[in-house]
Order: sequence, then structure tokens, then C-alpha cells
Amino acid sequence: MKTKIKIILAVAALAVIAPSCEGFLDTETTGTATKEQIDELGKTNPDAIKTVAYGTIQGVYGYMDEYAGNHDVFGHMSIGLAGDLMTEDINQNVHHHFGFDYNIDNRQATYRRTNNAWSYAYTVISKSNEIIGSVNPDVTDPDLKAYLGQAFALRAMGLHIAIQRFQQTYKGNENAPGVPIYLTANDDEPTSQGRGTVQKVYDRIIKDLERAIVLLDGYNRPAKTMVNKQVAAGLLARVYMTTNDWVKAQQMANMARQGYSLMTIAEARVDRYNSLLNKEWMWGALVTPETTNMFASYQSHISSTAPGYAGAAGVYKSIDAKLYSQISDNDLRKGYFSDGVTPAAEDGKLYPKFANLKFGNAAGWLNHNPYMRVAEMYLIEAEALARQGKGGEAATVLNALLQNRISNFTPYGTVTAEQVFFHKRLECWGEGVIFYDYLRMKLPVNRNYDGTNHRTRLNLPAGDWRFIYQLPQSEIDNNSEITQEEQNP
Repeated sequence: MKTKIKIILAVAALAVIAPSCEGFLDTETTGTATKEQIDELGKTNPDAIKTVAYGTIQGVYGYMDEYAGNHDVFGHMSIGLAGDLMTEDINQNVHHHFGFDYNIDNRQATYRRTNNAWSYAYTVISKSNEIIGSVNPDVTDPDLKAYLGQAFALRAMGLHIAIQRFQQTYKGNENAPGVPIYLTANDDEPTSQGRGTVQKVYDRIIKDLERAIVLLDGYNRPAKTMVNKQVAAGLLARVYMTTNDWVKAQQMANMARQGYSLMTIAEARVDRYNSLLNKEWMWGALVTPETTNMFASYQSHISSTAPGYAGAAGVYKSIDAKLYSQISDNDLRKGYFSDGVTPAAEDGKLYPKFANLKFGNAAGWLNHNPYMRVAEMYLIEAEALARQGKGGEAATVLNALLQNRISNFTPYGTVTAEQVFFHKRLECWGEGVIFYDYLRMKLPVNRNYDGTNHRTRLNLPAGDWRFIYQLPQSEIDNNSEITQEEQNP
């Protein structure tokens, strides 16, 4: 399979393209170049190939926050929010956008969400392959190394999303059908267009992220919108948690958090999780007046105080009552949710009990999108240590985070993995990561209990196929290496 990318036909006219979220590579006259033509271009005009690679990688980042025709389809954060709404942790108080996700009834082969998740993952993979297939694997140029490293990390991320959403979790399902692995002529193995196995998919994900970390070593990224070595390590830490490789998960999370500091209690009390300027944010999307999706955005759906679907239409995303009841009064994160009595500090309005106030309102629809925060890395490291039986070391790591979240905090002497996960549910609430923890930990979802505030009351066992999407029917129809018999239940 030839890797193709768009380039300006008149090569001599190539100029450095500034970062843009408008397209993969904006030109007035475009054509299609084969890998051989691009290789030749790299020999005769190395700066041109850097321009192409830079424009393509910026295009991937732009795609990750791109409106795709429906107000609940807006890239990376719509995939994450749809997942988190399938857990116990979030209640959506009225049936609206994301309503079928919340009902855990949005997985059939012809449904929009299923097709959107597949399309998102494989578009990120495809666009990353454009760079991987066009840059010499033995590249020494620092800029090209950085673009190639980012492409490997993004391809791995896309593949990790796909395998988690379209098959049961890794542990115990290593030999179950996986998902297609699309590679390039520059890779060490051919494309696997069939389902293969879960193990094969994870082997590729890990290999790509290990390669990314090497290529990104020493890279000083210009903005947090781009992947660097620490973000790649954070992605790999997430993967190792899924495979239950606790030692490597601990190592990668520790690597990822180096150089970052946590918000103090005073800072965390007033922060509203809407800006890349926050020192805890490792990676995210910068939303500008030119790129905002307005109503079709994460801000619109998650923020109770913004003029979107949550705030203006009252489609509140609220914390689970049982989870809220377990938050101590001196934990500042309790203030991230309305008590039904105290008006919100941000706008002075009184919101229904349990409605989230964590995500604020940046005027002009300019909330940035959080892809990774350093607090998550502390929690991964702590859980991984606890699962190794190192409860004391786990407590030391968790205490470092909690002393910045809980007033008059009494440090833990030892902690269990379950205790760490409780704090992860609070810390990462609504950020699009907790659903994947439910899957890897094989947790049930029980919203049907005395005192529940959930609109949809259900009790689903761990491993229920309703948590896993069917493959899109369009993929089965158009991929000769996947048959209807290989469809998920």
C-alpha cells in the first residue's frame, strides 16, 4: 500500500507553514505524491519535506478538535466524554446529546457514535502514517525526528483508542480478535488489515510509543498542543496500566511527570480547568476564535456555567450521588460540584445539587481541552506501586498530590489500589479517562441504588458487551479481510 500525502505541485513554491488548525496542509494547488516522489524531494530539498511533515502533524492536532457534522461529534474530547458517561460517575439529567451514550445504548454497527469513534481513531492513524511513511526511519535531522516521534505517538494513541472501544480489555483477552493495524513501507512489518489478535495490537502500540520516546528525547516543543517525550511516556503509562505491567507503568508515569508541578490548594480552588496555561496541563488543544466549535464543543457539553448545552439548556453533567457522599468536607474537589445551596463563585447562580462546577467558562467559547494532566501521572504511579504490593511507596506518591487537594491533610501511611482509584475518580472526573479504567479494572456499573441521582438506573456486570462497540458495518462491507462472522456480539 503506497503512502500518499498532499503537497504543493510547484515544489519551489514551498514555504514554512505556520501552525494551523484549518486543514492538514493548506494550499491553493494540491496534488498527490507517492512515497518515492517524497523520498526524492527529501534528497533535493530537505527543507521542503520538513514543511510537509510539519504541516501534516499540525493537521493531526487540528483534526483532534474538529467538528464533524454533529454537535456531539467534535474530536478527541467527544470520544472521551461519551466513554465517561457510560460509567457510574456521571449523571446526565435530561436526554439530549450524549443521551444514548449515557444510557449505554449506542454501540450498534450502524450507529453514528460507533462510526465516529472508528473514524476518529483511524484518521489519526492514517494521517500519522503519512509522516511515518515519508520520513527516513534513520533520520538525524532534529526537526524531522521530532515530527516522526510525534507521529509514532499519535498512531499508537489512535490504535489504543480503537482496541479499547472495539474489544474487551487486554487482560484475559490477549488472543481475542483485535482491530486492523495499518502500517507503512517504513515499518518493520506489513499492514494487518484483518482483526488479528489483541496481543498483536498492543505489541504494536508499545513498540510505537517506545520509538516515540527515543525520537523525542531532547525535543523542546513550542507549545503544549504538541506531543513531547513526557506526553509519549504518559501515553505509554496508560497502555501499561491496561496490560497490567505495573513496573513499567510506574516507570513511565514517573518519567512523564518530571518537570511539572502541581497546583497548590489555593490555585486549585480557583482554577476552572479551561486553560493550557495551567502548570498541571501536559497536553491539550488550544481553542481560538478561529477554531472554536461553539455549541459543538467540550465546553458546551461539560461546563455548567458556559452558554452551551450544559449551561444554557440545562443538560447538566452531574457527579454520582454516592461518589459525592464519599468526598471529605476538607477536600477542595467537593467544591467542584454544587451542593444545591451555595451559589457558584464564577457567576453567582445557584445550580442543582451535584451539577459540576469544575469546568468554567472562558468567554467567547475559548475553553481549552485537556488531553493529559500531570495529576493523572501521580495517580497512575501510585496505583501501579500499590498493585506491586508497595503500599508505602504508593502512599508517598499519592500524598504528594493530596496535600495539594485536601486542607489539613493527614498523610496515608499505606494505600491500596482501590484507594488510589477513588481519588482518580475525583481528580479526573469528566476528563475522558475514567471509562478506560472501568474497562481495564473490569468494574461493573451500578446506578440502581437507594439514593441514586441517576436518570437512567441500570446495573451492568463487568465485561458486559454493551460497553464495547460493534465494528462499523461500513468497515465490514468495505474491508475484504473482516467478515460478518467476525463482528462483535
